[in-house]
Amino acid sequence: MPSTMLIRWTDEMSVGVSSIDEQHKKLVNLINALNAAMEEGETDAVLNKIFEELLAYTDRHFQYEESLFAQTGYVDEPAHRAEHDALRKKVTDMKHRVDRGDFVLGVEVMGFLRDWLTRHIMGSDKAYSQHLVKNGIK
Repeated sequence: MPSTMLIRWTDEMSVGVSSIDEQHKKLVNLINALNAAMEEGETDAVLNKIFEELLAYTDRHFQYEESLFAQTGYVDEPAHRAEHDALRKKVTDMKHRVDRGDFVLGVEVMGFLRDWLTRHIMGSDKAYSQHLVKNGIK
């Protein structure tokens, strides 16, 4: 039987920009869906489909954040983009290894995704919140 959600959205995770909060909620839901499918013993095809959706949505989300940084002149954009790029590289590597059949989505991957997303939202994303709101992004 599946456990409770891997990540539970809380108001504390809000960055004060509704469009970004909605995207973060979608990322939380995708990670939870992947975790549930894994716990329920879904096929590799189902797991890979959810994983691919998570990767594609994460990239769109990063592009959105980065476009807001460019639009508003966010001073910490290079460091934030570097965090995004590091995650893109890590998950792209995971995806290639899954596709080759030499890596299986498992508990350690779910822990990594959970920890990375919550740390990123609560740290780096919270850091830009005031800047974006001050510049009219709601």
